[in-house]
This record gives sequence, C-alpha cells and structure tokens, in this order.
Amino acid sequence: MFRLLLYLYKKKKTLKKQLLLIAVILPIVSFCQIGGNYVYDFLSVPLSPRSSALGGSAIAINDGDITLAYENPALLTAATSGKFAIQYVNYLSDINYGLISYAKDLPKVGSFGIGLQYFNGGEFITSDADGNTFGTFGTSELALNLAYNKSFDSIFSIGAIVKPIYSQLENYKSFGLVMDVGAAYTSADQLFTASILLKNMGAQITKYDEESGEVPFDIQVGMATKLAHAPFRFSIVAHHLNIPKLSYQQTNYPEPTNVEQTPEETESLSFIQETLNHMIFGVEFVPTKNFFLRGGFNYLRRQELKLDDSPGMAGFSWGFGFRIKKIHLSYSNVRYNQAGISNQFAITTRLSDYFN
Repeated sequence: MFRLLLYLYKKKKTLKKQLLLIAVILPIVSFCQIGGNYVYDFLSVPLSPRSSALGGSAIAINDGDITLAYENPALLTAATSGKFAIQYVNYLSDINYGLISYAKDLPKVGSFGIGLQYFNGGEFITSDADGNTFGTFGTSELALNLAYNKSFDSIFSIGAIVKPIYSQLENYKSFGLVMDVGAAYTSADQLFTASILLKNMGAQITKYDEESGEVPFDIQVGMATKLAHAPFRFSIVAHHLNIPKLSYQQTNYPEPTNVEQTPEETESLSFIQETLNHMIFGVEFVPTKNFFLRGGFNYLRRQELKLDDSPGMAGFSWGFGFRIKKIHLSYSNVRYNQAGISNQFAITTRLSDYFN
C-alpha cells in the first residue's frame, strides 16, 4: 500500500484532474451512508465466482479476469479487452442473480466495459394480518454497468463504473444512480497488487414510497501477492472501513458470569474483534495456467451466521477454475450457514478469438 501512495505522489501532476474530481464527488454522494437499512442491497453481493471463493472480495488480483473487473474497475485493463463473461448465482432459497459483461480497450484512450446486472428475489405470498392470502408477487432489480479505466505506465490504473438502477418490489418502483471508483498499483513483475475501492457511492433518484433509503456504501483496501517460485497467490481485503464498528450488542443474550475480565482485557479483545470483522482472507493454488483451486474465509460472516452449538463451515468458501481451449469456467461454493449454501458459475471467453 505504501508503494501505491508513493506512486500517486509521483504522478500527482498527471492525475491531478482525476483525483480532484473524485475528491469533489465523494463527499457529495457519500454524506448519507452511515447506518440504517439499505436500498439496492443486491449491489453488495459478489458477482464473480472467483471473488466469492476467496471470501467475498478480491479487489487486488490484476491478471486480466473480467469477472473481477466489474467488482473493481481499476482491474479493467487492456488484458481484459475483447473478453465476454456470463455469470450466474444460485443464491439462497429461490433467489438468483447474475451479470453479462464485455470489455474493450482502445489504445491511448483507455478500457471500456458494459454489463447488465440483474437480481431476482423470488416469489412471495401476499397476505394480510389475519393470514388471508391474495396471490403472490415478485421482486426484481436491474443495474446497467458502464465502466472506464485508464492505465499509467502499466503499473498504475484508475477506473470507475456508473450504475443506473431500476428496482421493483411488488408494485413499488425506484430508480437510483450509483458509482464505484477504484485505483490499483501492480508491481513491474506482476506479482504484487494493492488496490483501494470506493464502492456504491450514490443515492435514490425516485423513492419506493414516501421515505428514502441509503445505498450500501463501502470502502475497501486490498493486497494480493503471488509467490515467485511457488504456485500460490494470497489475498487480503479490508472492507467497510467507513464503519469502524461492525459488531453489535446482543441485548437478549446473557453475559457470562463465571469469567471476569479486566477493562484492559476487554478493550484489547474488542479491538482485535473489530479488526477481524473487517478482514477477508483468500488463497489460490495455481499449478498451471489452465487450472486453479481457491479458498477463502470471511470472519464477519462467520460471526454473524454461525450457530453457537454447531458453527460448521459458516464463513468459509471454496472454488475452482479451469480452461478448455478458448473457454474459461469458474465455480464457487459459499457456506453462509448449515442451511444456506450458494453456488456460483461463470463462463468467460475472448470474442476476438472467434471474430476478427
């Protein structure tokens, strides 16, 4: 991360206009992002199977993967040019969502991307307070992803995604506008990447009813490194840095009375707990260019969703990817709890391999 900041300083003249624009926009679009329930919360769910397998976020792996480029636009580099991806998620219950995306690089101009993201919340029963039913209704949300990235010296890049959103919950409709902005530094040997991401900056344009809601704003910082002489890549991401304390007090759960802790011990445990709540850890095993194994651990997810008497594999995730000729396939399996498992798939190919 120090190298990323140093590079930004050295390039301050070149990037002055871009960084000034971000500095002006950020306070405007993020002033209402603290606390409360969120609208358009589907934007927080990872779309890439690779990202899901690595714990839920992988914003610092810069190897031309277009599925990661739509989670951090700083990764939408020339290496993603011509690539087309279809991503599908079989989420909990009958919920499903996905993304269709494409990227194209124009030399000396930058890389452009377009994608269509959808979310289907399944079917719900319409009923009144007495239990009388009146049929069913559904929910659906769409987001158009318009992305742009500019690279400097092949080691630093900055990108943005603008997302016009349409949401329909039963007969209630809403329109919104959200933007992601990311920056990434990649070492000359391509083994190390550090990134920062300002995710879901924006607001509702039209309300569902009378009250407006907040979008799920998130600040993330990540690093990933691939070992030079071993087939492993390690990833670590700190998420929701805009919310210092992610844990909450369980008011209906009795405190243990048989263990006494000093104030210093309590404060130390609280600091460690809150720090880990922000962390996501991932590792990839890459024995060849055509096969990958992945695993991840999301500490906050495990703390929130595990059962006290049977925690199981809550918070853990895994996946794999392989290449067959011109097609790259990815799969991930995410364990939310013993009753909640999500399967995620992606097919990626480069259209220029088929058409001139």
